[in-house]
Amino acid sequence: MLSVILLCCAGWINAQKFIESGTIEFEVKTNLHKSLNAMWGDEEGDWAKQLIASQPQFTLNYYKYVFNNNKAEYKFDRSGDTKKVTPWLSNVNEDDLWYNDYQNKKFVNQKAIDDNYIISGDLKNIKWKLVPNDVTVIAGLNCRKAQTVLFDSVYVFAYYTDEIAISGGPMSLNGLPGMILGVTIPRMYTSWIATQVVLGEPTIKEPTKGKKNRVGNAGNSDGSR
Repeated sequence: MLSVILLCCAGWINAQKFIESGTIEFEVKTNLHKSLNAMWGDEEGDWAKQLIASQPQFTLNYYKYVFNNNKAEYKFDRSGDTKKVTPWLSNVNEDDLWYNDYQNKKFVNQKAIDDNYIISGDLKNIKWKLVPNDVTVIAGLNCRKAQTVLFDSVYVFAYYTDEIAISGGPMSLNGLPGMILGVTIPRMYTSWIATQVVLGEPTIKEPTKGKKNRVGNAGNSDGSR
């Protein structure tokens, strides 16, 4: 009888283990028509309407987020678009990279403009409000809802899982009691949804190649896809 109880206890303890390393694939979907209409409004005339109409209504891209030892790297993986988007309208730079050190609350971003730039600083202290009784399942993991406001007016809605023991998420989002697997930013007409979580111990390296520039915190780098 005692051996059965010990086996059950061992199984329960194993079930309580948290995920500490692995790879998450995020599907990033943007309503490009609404985004461009919001940017240009009705002031640009027929040429803008024609240009918008020539683009797909939605853009779809996939990003990889690898995490290990309380550090993470987030970068573009591939496009899922079936119709090509005019490059200067897509707002996606395939060479951009986000590196976050959650334990030391530091970030290093590699931004590719006309050259590579290394932007570093302190991770933004994001104040989240947890939403009770709003749960869902994303990539097979139980998630809870939270929300915040960035830059005084940008509402962000997120779903996080405490089954992954890192307070991180896509780009420089952080500060929740677990990993963010779903994000919606209505003002950007964009959502980030994890499609899969693969266990493993990936190697993560801080980006170093580029012209260096330090900023106060990651608030200056949030908002990019």
